Amino acid sequence: MNTPIDMPTSWLGELDDAARQREDEIVRFVLQQLDYPPLPACPECDVPPTEIKQWVEDPSFEVDGTYVRVGFKPCSHLFRVRAA
Repeated sequence: MNTPIDMPTSWLGELDDAARQREDEIVRFVLQQLDYPPLPACPECDVPPTEIKQWVEDPSFEVDGTYVRVGFKPCSHLFRVRAA
């Protein structure tokens, strides 16, 4: 199992902004899947992912708040961000 890398809360907002901009560009230019702009690169290895998933960490792991995990594929890097 990958140990998550802690990231600042601001990083999650930046990641969401980049995903939203990507989606806007896809819609605005009526792009087909082959023409989609790349997803934001993994901050650990700088590889453009094929998939980015976000989920709220299982409450049993919570020690001092709620955390969001972000996983990148295919590199499998896992990040952890404290929810604001």
